[in-house]
Amino acid sequence: MEKIPEESPVQAIFGSHPQVKIIETLLLHPDFEYNLTELAECSDVSKATIFELKEKLLHYGILKPTKKVGHIQLYKFNKESPVGKLLNTLSYKLAEIDIDVIMKEERAGGEIEKVRKKVVAHAAV
Repeated sequence: MEKIPEESPVQAIFGSHPQVKIIETLLLHPDFEYNLTELAECSDVSKATIFELKEKLLHYGILKPTKKVGHIQLYKFNKESPVGKLLNTLSYKLAEIDIDVIMKEERAGGEIEKVRKKVVAHAAV
């Protein structure tokens, strides 16, 4: 019987590195606009890390600037970029795989309520 990791599908494969946490935050809330401090807090990474990774995220089209509020630049997930589309597809496919495995395991064990809870938790990613 396969064991489904407790972390998200993306973290299960790529680990809980700061870049992964940032990308997951952006994937989970693709229409939300963040300043860099908010993105760091929501991703559970340091502000220094966000500032260090900002150029890389912009370069690969994962993050895009949206507007300025005063002197503060806001950013959001660039779901229209080629990399953004791939990351979005990857996240959904990994969640589908986890859901399929969970459903098969739970059908065999007859524990329907556990399936619902696990599916809801993993489908949010």
